Amino acid sequence: MMETIVILLLFLAVAYPALRYLIFILSNRQSGELPEVRRQLGGLFKPVMRGAATAGLADLMVLPTYPLGIMGGREPMGSGTPILLVHGLFHNSSAWLVMKQRLRKAGYENLHTYQYNSFTGEFPQAVDGLQRKLDSLLQQSPSRKVILVGHSLGGLVIRAAVGNPRFWGKIAGMVALGTPHGGSDLARFGGNRMARGLIPGREIMTMADGAPQPDCPKLAIFNPVDDFVFPLHTLLPPEGWSKKVCSPMGHVWMLYSKEIADMLIDFLSEVLEEENREAAS
Repeated sequence: MMETIVILLLFLAVAYPALRYLIFILSNRQSGELPEVRRQLGGLFKPVMRGAATAGLADLMVLPTYPLGIMGGREPMGSGTPILLVHGLFHNSSAWLVMKQRLRKAGYENLHTYQYNSFTGEFPQAVDGLQRKLDSLLQQSPSRKVILVGHSLGGLVIRAAVGNPRFWGKIAGMVALGTPHGGSDLARFGGNRMARGLIPGREIMTMADGAPQPDCPKLAIFNPVDDFVFPLHTLLPPEGWSKKVCSPMGHVWMLYSKEIADMLIDFLSEVLEEENREAAS
């Protein structure tokens, strides 16, 4: 039994990230973007090693925390602008455990998560569910707008959901962390419909790209050695989004990174400062 556990942990920490980075290199090489990745980072070996190390750590962190998301929990309406966090493919609300702690420490307490089934569910169902969650938050706090933060696929769920006209003027800001705005070649190995829908050019991108975007600050945070989203151009958001490139790290590690939390907190501060100015004028 112990030997099996050790083998599983080694696979999660070493073999699985190494396999993803091999596919990452092959994908960027085939697309002709590997030289650009190398140019942006001033090399390839060290950034990929750092990405693989953080990816392995993230995979190990997901394993014990995942059940906490299944159990769920109450999220009462707090004071201040509601911040709604949307997880990515095959994850759940446990994705945000560390990030929520950092946000609370920074003074943001009105935090909420949206959870959807990416194993057997369909993308339109995830979008409909997020729209219902937004309706609920806005009904409970009618005088305030909502800030949306999505990791990975969660960013596309957000982009598709806010295209509904009933949310125009109700969204204060949007953040996408490592979102596959153009899909990902890794999705070609996906084991279900939701994953394969992320193949570049497939229905998820079509639905997200076809949704009108609200007139609010929008920020995409990503790094060129993302081990789940590649080749490089698939990380780039559509027109109208600001872009910030973080240091090399694994895709899932973005959820646990203090650097990413600090970037998010800076964005929240700017958005809420602008909201307060508008409310006072």
